[in-house]
Amino acid sequence: MQRASLKYVWLTYRRDQLWFPAALLVLFLVFVLALRHPAARFTLARAYLGFVLPLSAGLLAAYAVLDDPALELRFATPQRALTTLLERVGLILGVHAVAALAFEVAGVGLGIDLAPFGGVFERQLLWLVPMLALTALGAAGSLAGAQNVVGAFLVGGLWLVELMMRGWCEQNAKPLFVFLGVFAPADPALLFNRCTLLGVALGLLLVGWRLLLRRERYL
Repeated sequence: MQRASLKYVWLTYRRDQLWFPAALLVLFLVFVLALRHPAARFTLARAYLGFVLPLSAGLLAAYAVLDDPALELRFATPQRALTTLLERVGLILGVHAVAALAFEVAGVGLGIDLAPFGGVFERQLLWLVPMLALTALGAAGSLAGAQNVVGAFLVGGLWLVELMMRGWCEQNAKPLFVFLGVFAPADPALLFNRCTLLGVALGLLLVGWRLLLRRERYL
């Protein structure tokens, strides 16, 4: 049963959720190759890992569940709502995680030094925590509004507002500042910030799960 479910997810999976992250990866690698100065390469790497990947994952997550050509048929199966949500969101996270790791490996070969963000584990948190937060927001937002565009708007809006109001967020909303690890990797409040964002992501996924139980809203 599980194997059949995964096969169905793959067959109905939007291919742009595969080629779009791959295209972004290739694009940024080309940009990095075109630049020679180490500082410029570091800036591009930080932008890709800390800003672009989380935004891409969040936007695609907004379309992950409801943008299914056979949604009504899927709801007619006995598959649990939580399984449906985790399968769809998990594939997006997995694809973007592979892209992030591939970029980091390529970056090592190109001499990009990500040491300012900490050790190997901390460097993964640089993109993983914002990605989880925005992905959960995109999925829960689309389910709450019963429209894909609602989740995409929430993700894009939060991403833009927090970048434009960086100073205010660092002073007044530090626990919920998605990009604190990118801008201030040595901030003493970073651990609490990441724990808070992970908690919020988990809470949003639970909200999405509860909303998905009301299947009649999406038919």
